Amino acid sequence: MRGASPGDHTAAFARYEERMRPFVALNQSLATGSPGGPAAEASAAHAKNVMSLDG
Repeated sequence: MRGASPGDHTAAFARYEERMRPFVALNQSLATGSPGGPAAEASAAHAKNVMSLDG
């Protein structure tokens, strides 16, 4: 949600971390799950849909 923490960078960074952590963790696990090779197609599809940017 854009503007959820106007003027409060500490709250904004905390919200960013909260929203992005699942996406980052999943993508990091994809990278380490098959070092040197492509991620499984199902894993890549799941990673694309792990978070919503709508609020």
